[in-house]
Amino acid sequence: MKAQYDIVVIGSGMGGLVAANILAREGKSVCVLEKNNQYGGNLQTFVRDKTIFDTGVHYLGGLSEGQNLYRYFEYLDILDGLYFKKLDEDGFDIITFDDDCTEYPHAQGYDNFTSYLIKKFPEEADAIHIYCEKLQEVCQKFPLYNLEAGKPYHQDSDLFNLGAKAYIDSLTENKRLRAVLAGSNLLYAGEPDKTPFYVHALSVNSFIESSYRCADGGSQITKLLIRKL
Repeated sequence: MKAQYDIVVIGSGMGGLVAANILAREGKSVCVLEKNNQYGGNLQTFVRDKTIFDTGVHYLGGLSEGQNLYRYFEYLDILDGLYFKKLDEDGFDIITFDDDCTEYPHAQGYDNFTSYLIKKFPEEADAIHIYCEKLQEVCQKFPLYNLEAGKPYHQDSDLFNLGAKAYIDSLTENKRLRAVLAGSNLLYAGEPDKTPFYVHALSVNSFIESSYRCADGGSQITKLLIRKL
């Protein structure tokens, strides 16, 4: 260790390590401090019976070539060292209900996503298409999400005030379809009366674009980021 650093980052989670790497790439000397025995925050893993379990990062979206997370990892120069496996393109998530034996897949790719849902809800084709168009429209209003310069559209009050549940409910009277569209709310800790639609859109859009799991656990991301320092 050095006696003095340009920058001290407290915490070795994903945010801390990425910030440290960006600063180091700009020529700053950086020290990352971590109070726990294991670094990585929510990227930490544990092992039981020789099987790796993730504590936080179970799967990732937007990781196909050219998509937003791919471009972030490419910039951080860690892509070549990561081992990912693509999830089922016809159902990276399957939504099920206790009172219904039908499985409702969330498929990868917008054409695939809409196709599978329309098979389950043929009378709701218009609502499904409108929902998908809205997801993409909202995501385009957040430049950094797409690695573009600029700030979110703060002057668009409707963008930030629109509730996720309220919008989904406005699309259809079909309660089952409403539940299926909101079925991934665990990804962003969604609450019916609080979560805005843009939070739902920014999360769900990435996984519809592409979904992968960390084949050797999320801690591989941490290790590569630390090596780059």
